[in-house]
Amino acid sequence: MPVPTPKLVGDSAIVTGAAQGIGYGIARHLLAAGANVLVFDLDGEGATDAARALSEEQPERRTVAFAGDVTNEEHVRAAFDLATEELGTPTILVNNAVFNRLNPILRLPLGEWERILRVVATGAFLGTREFGRRFVEQGLTEGVVINISTLNYAVPATGLAAYCSAKAALSQFTKVAALEFAPLGIRVNAIAPALTDTPLSRSFFGSSPEVPEAFIANTPLGRIGETADQAKVAVFLASEDAAWITGVTLIVDGGMHLVGVPDNWSLMKGPLGMEDPTPAEWQR
Repeated sequence: MPVPTPKLVGDSAIVTGAAQGIGYGIARHLLAAGANVLVFDLDGEGATDAARALSEEQPERRTVAFAGDVTNEEHVRAAFDLATEELGTPTILVNNAVFNRLNPILRLPLGEWERILRVVATGAFLGTREFGRRFVEQGLTEGVVINISTLNYAVPATGLAAYCSAKAALSQFTKVAALEFAPLGIRVNAIAPALTDTPLSRSFFGSSPEVPEAFIANTPLGRIGETADQAKVAVFLASEDAAWITGVTLIVDGGMHLVGVPDNWSLMKGPLGMEDPTPAEWQR
């Protein structure tokens, strides 16, 4: 008897931050599993290119692009309107949009702190709220929200105070949303990757192979993640196979949580041409 393929909870999905990286990988795997996908990204040209590439690879499914900011309520509503018009009311939402910078707390600008928290935490809140409101308005009964957190929601990393804080907030928000949305038939879960090979993560490597090598050394399964590692888990969580799972942050990290993360700031500052902060930077 053949192994059954996962049956998704509906066939209309929105994936934020899907022009590249983990978001693109999740969109690709959702399409392969039978969904139609709206690619939501701040980079409009990137979203269009991603949607075109996904459509060419899987022409039997529908893919549309939306350029917008996940922290803007009007943009979020417009994305849901477009998805509903083109693909049907979304029953799967993946909150993946991210913004990140490496900076120790002593140097961290307020604007950078706020931007990271807004994209990661507020963006997920706005998308999840809109998703739930549409369910109530239309009387839908089965849906899934998947938030892309990080191992750093629980394991701190130097130089990433804003990112760690935002992802911790996201994982806690996942639990609250799971409680409140359970009566609506909506499951809410999160995925917590360790270092995964994406354009964003490569921007932290500089030109040095020492950065990925240090992460591999701390990973029992002996490699950094691929976007497919996270995407396959997202498909599972968006399927009926995960019908009794809600409110969890599922760590997908090759075992790094068993060992710990490297000292990011000490490891990355050299390859990125950065130095330790000095009082001259903040004294007026």
